[in-house]
Amino acid sequence: MNGRSGGILGLIGLAGALFILKKFFPSLAKLFIALGGIAVLGVVLLVAAVIFFAFRKPKKTPEQQMAEQASGTIQNGRTQLMEIRRQVMKVKDSDIRKSGENICMLIDKILRTLKEQPQDIPNVGRFFSYYLPTLKNILTTYTRLESAGLPGEDTAERTRSCLKDMEAAMEKQYQNLFEHDKLDLSVEMKVMTQVCKRDGLLPDDYQIPDIPVAATQNAPKNECSDAPAVDANDTQEAQQGITLTL
Repeated sequence: MNGRSGGILGLIGLAGALFILKKFFPSLAKLFIALGGIAVLGVVLLVAAVIFFAFRKPKKTPEQQMAEQASGTIQNGRTQLMEIRRQVMKVKDSDIRKSGENICMLIDKILRTLKEQPQDIPNVGRFFSYYLPTLKNILTTYTRLESAGLPGEDTAERTRSCLKDMEAAMEKQYQNLFEHDKLDLSVEMKVMTQVCKRDGLLPDDYQIPDIPVAATQNAPKNECSDAPAVDANDTQEAQQGITLTL
């Protein structure tokens, strides 16, 4: 109450002082009013600046933008994996369901690796844009036919073959994510051996075994025929991804 009363009395005193100045010293009163207006405007601008900078979102760096994009891609893959698992659980054929479960485990391993190595995501774009949605569509269609009692042995056998090929393709995709690590390890070991030989720490005839870097091979083809054509000149994607035809 004391502070509030003091504030009110101060305002009354200020108003009285301005009244007296305006009556007896009008020019001086105008000066004080102008200075007061400038002071109030300055306070308002200062408060506005503090609010603006306090609530303004900082500009994201390219690294932060790439990290967010990678996180969104992984999350999208997780969402598709959940739907694939849901369809696998509906399958009655034991062989198809087993292949589906193995594929889901491999997809999970791929997503975990990509989360740790987000720099590899651009190299496996087809994994997210084609393989996952196509696999989901295959399983969704098969479970719908199976629940209606209409798949037939021929359709079931083709689905088994298709998923077996997909299982091999996902295994290859997972292995491809570590090809750079294998190459780096081989190079590091060779350099270390050369340095040791140069420093006289190893005999000249000592040779460290090479770590073979598996050459990229085409994945096996199956009986499905709706896959998009793969450009033969797209060598980078052929090295990093899978060229399985679904």
